[in-house]
Amino acid sequence: MKILSRRELLDGLSALGIGAGDVVHVQSDLRRIGPVDAPMTVEGLGSFYLDAFRDLLGHRGTLTTCTAFEDHGRYGTPYVREESPSRVGMFSEYVRTRPGAVRSMHPIMSVTAIGDRAEELCGGTHYDGFGWTSPWGRLHRANAKILTLGMGRDGGGTTFFHYVEKLYGVPYQYTKIYTAPVVADGAPVPGPFTLSVRYLDYGIENTPVRVKQRMVDLGEAAEVRFGRAPTWCAEAQTVVARMCAMFDEDRWMMLERVPSFRPGEIPMDGQTGDLREQVDKAIEPGQA
Repeated sequence: MKILSRRELLDGLSALGIGAGDVVHVQSDLRRIGPVDAPMTVEGLGSFYLDAFRDLLGHRGTLTTCTAFEDHGRYGTPYVREESPSRVGMFSEYVRTRPGAVRSMHPIMSVTAIGDRAEELCGGTHYDGFGWTSPWGRLHRANAKILTLGMGRDGGGTTFFHYVEKLYGVPYQYTKIYTAPVVADGAPVPGPFTLSVRYLDYGIENTPVRVKQRMVDLGEAAEVRFGRAPTWCAEAQTVVARMCAMFDEDRWMMLERVPSFRPGEIPMDGQTGDLREQVDKAIEPGQA
């Protein structure tokens, strides 16, 4: 079985356009890549990949990763920024626990950064998971490289795409308010915190494949194989532009199928009452 070497990893990341001073957002499935030239432990695998990124990014570069903690939303579990684990894979949790890492405040869709711009990208309080002031909005403005390690055009790892859905305004999501406790530096953080989420039921299932494939076809994204699996990479601002153009063509393009919305149910509530004329109503004397 072929083992991924450090040299092959560095060469592949360079071929994806990763270089000194970049901001790179990584989501990963290391199991798909297979064995590497390092101990097959959390520390061995984590340091193998993180050290390679650090070598390429240099002292001015920054790496971020999604460190979502969905227990807060699903079960009302308190979110403690320094302790609540990431639920987005081993590498995400490894980065979260490194010295100097900065984790964002949002109790569900947090991002952790390490490097020169860590505080700029993930510091402070932001209240909406995919809002303009969130790390996702900051990654957009920083034109970060969005990299799905071990997940090529047919894979996932694209939480950034949900930020674009929120930015564009898709018809199958709504803003949800979360009231469970949020704690940072040992003190409660007042909310409310919000997140754009899909309506439950209605057959709503996301698929990032169309976007990833279209961008590869147009030369707007690159793909390189590491071990057994491909890795996909594109610049954040190019992702936003391409997805918005695709939404202009089809507002359901991120879904497996058009939702089975039914009249009389959210979000298709139907009529709300009799039409009451207001605009053309005569203005009585003294009411202007």
